[in-house]
Amino acid sequence: MSAGLELTSIPSHQRTASTLDVALLFAGANVVSSTLITGATLGAATTLDRALAALLLGLVVGTLPLAVLARTGPRYGLPSMVLLRGPFGRLGAATVSALLVVTNFAWIGLNNQVAAGAFAALVDGDGSGVASSDRPGPEGALGGLAPILADPTVGSVVVGAAAIAVALFGPAAMARFDRVAVPLMVLLGVALTVALVRGLGDGAPLVQQSPGPARPLGVLAGLDLVIGYQVSWSLMFADYTRYQRSEAAASRAVFFGLTLTSGWLMTLGLIAARTVGSNDPAQLVLASGLPAAALLVLALATVTTNFVNLYLSGLAIRTLVPAAPQRATIVVVGLVGTALSAADQRLLDRYAAFMGLLATLLLPIVAIALVHFFWLRRGDRDAGSATSSTTAVSFLPAWIAWAAGAATYQAIARLAPAVGATGATLVVAALVYLGASPLAGAGRGPVREA
Repeated sequence: MSAGLELTSIPSHQRTASTLDVALLFAGANVVSSTLITGATLGAATTLDRALAALLLGLVVGTLPLAVLARTGPRYGLPSMVLLRGPFGRLGAATVSALLVVTNFAWIGLNNQVAAGAFAALVDGDGSGVASSDRPGPEGALGGLAPILADPTVGSVVVGAAAIAVALFGPAAMARFDRVAVPLMVLLGVALTVALVRGLGDGAPLVQQSPGPARPLGVLAGLDLVIGYQVSWSLMFADYTRYQRSEAAASRAVFFGLTLTSGWLMTLGLIAARTVGSNDPAQLVLASGLPAAALLVLALATVTTNFVNLYLSGLAIRTLVPAAPQRATIVVVGLVGTALSAADQRLLDRYAAFMGLLATLLLPIVAIALVHFFWLRRGDRDAGSATSSTTAVSFLPAWIAWAAGAATYQAIARLAPAVGATGATLVVAALVYLGASPLAGAGRGPVREA
């Protein structure tokens, strides 16, 4: 059975994924604690009105380019890492693949730690080490396993193993799992939403009212945080949509799968940060008074996201080493990410800096890919001639544009963060690539599928 890591173009008879299937894959990856954490981080860093403005604008600006790039999946049938050989060449695409693998190790580790925190909260209740008497105890949910899973290392390993086990059977198995897991996480989100609204309606926050930051971020600076999270999905722009037939359906699946879930959960996290006094998802569940089973759903949601991380990393590694066995690749990626979560228990503390790093590296790639496939090669519809050159010099424009975009983001983030770095980064990278490509003769020749 295939794990779905083929590097060749998907035949038309295998492009059977529906809009709902792909939307659920993206939603399943996005309906997770890190989306809540992003909103909570934004809510803690600025005023409510600025946070909401940054959130609404960031959702559109951050997701729309990905929805456009999603069209390359049905158009060519190739995975993202292979398509990026067009503008970047084999060496450049290999660099992007390595970047994806390394950052996904961090994502897998972070998600495992959130799940482990949920298990620990299941035992500790209010954090005192004694199960809370205000909700069903952990025995009703996990029985005698609860104290064992409460150990951060054990909890991380269990969740990591669960994600590996399902991911081994490919996108179809992941989609079936998501059909169960995503609705459960949606129910948890609804319950949290009701709890927050009820607390606000009673005139009293669930725990304490946050006074807000002394020096709140501006809207544009907050925009960078939201977009940084949205573009973290950018390197999978064609990996799932290549199983669809329609380009329009691919765009809809990605846009709505990401926008609806991010808009809801980021808003929930934003409000929680200002009413609950914490950006820890497990503590949010505890403060809401929900039953212990809600913590299990929170842990389950991290598994759905790690499906995507494992799948994308597996594809990236196979673009580097095409002969790598599919299943063994997924297992190795999962084991490394799980080992990271067990070795470093402070990944969540570095979350905001991680978002900035992702935006620095990924926004220029998004801009370059948009220019390459939808301007320089906008008339190309054939996978066999999908834009790759054979000369080293033709790849220089993408490398230069990538460096220029990354430098722009970092310069603005460090010297003038109030103006926001996203817009300038996209514009600089796009213009540099557009201007330099004709000089280097980029954008000619066929893409090699493997």
